[in-house]
Amino acid sequence: MAEPNSLKGKVAIVTGGSRGIGKAIAIELAKNGANVAVTYNSNLAKAEETAAEIRALGVECLMMQGDVAKKEDARRLVAATIEKFGQIDILINNAGITRDKTMKKMTDEDWEAVISVNLNGTYYCVQAAMPSMVEKKFGRIVNIASIVGETGAFGQSNYAASKGGIIAFTKSLALELAKDGITANVVAPGYTGTEMVGAMPQEVLDKICAKIPLRRLATPEEMAKAVVFLVRDADYITGFTLDVNGGLYMP
Repeated sequence: MAEPNSLKGKVAIVTGGSRGIGKAIAIELAKNGANVAVTYNSNLAKAEETAAEIRALGVECLMMQGDVAKKEDARRLVAATIEKFGQIDILINNAGITRDKTMKKMTDEDWEAVISVNLNGTYYCVQAAMPSMVEKKFGRIVNIASIVGETGAFGQSNYAASKGGIIAFTKSLALELAKDGITANVVAPGYTGTEMVGAMPQEVLDKICAKIPLRRLATPEEMAKAVVFLVRDADYITGFTLDVNGGLYMP
């Protein structure tokens, strides 16, 4: 078992870290001793709640509002973290949205919004954080994709494209940054018990769980533990997609 302060002295950014999987990741990093910068887009109350929980663990938390789909915002968030802590060691690109529609009904705006936040936002944050990591010759980047980025899903062509793009982007990133002591990996969650999934009708959730070999949804905390493994213990793993889906998809 890792020491409680195994990430002490490290600084992490978690985009979309105010709730759901992002919140669980931010808290798990804090439990391991990291100082955490949490970004949120619109829900100030949730962000303040998360920041309070992180600080209660005895580490520092920087709470920042911004839209990672806007390059200026993404770069400002990274710059503010460096100004506060003097470094960035860990970048978790978790911020993401859905605009589910079949291709027959999908609008240009539906497509562009999802690609802008999920894929472009990941690129903007990596590009902004990378120089600090290269300078230190150390960095851990984990991009949150989805099982949908590997399997596709009815009515989610925009979301699947964004998450599949993240997986391919991360492989190229891993190749380019290895010489600088930086690893880049993906966690691809399956169906997880977040607010978004919890809002689905019970009969739909029952059908989903029946298809999962482990017969249940994942918890956000299980995703967080996978992320922390990659940033804390996986020094010789890079360009890898860690599937956390209860056996629903086995590549």
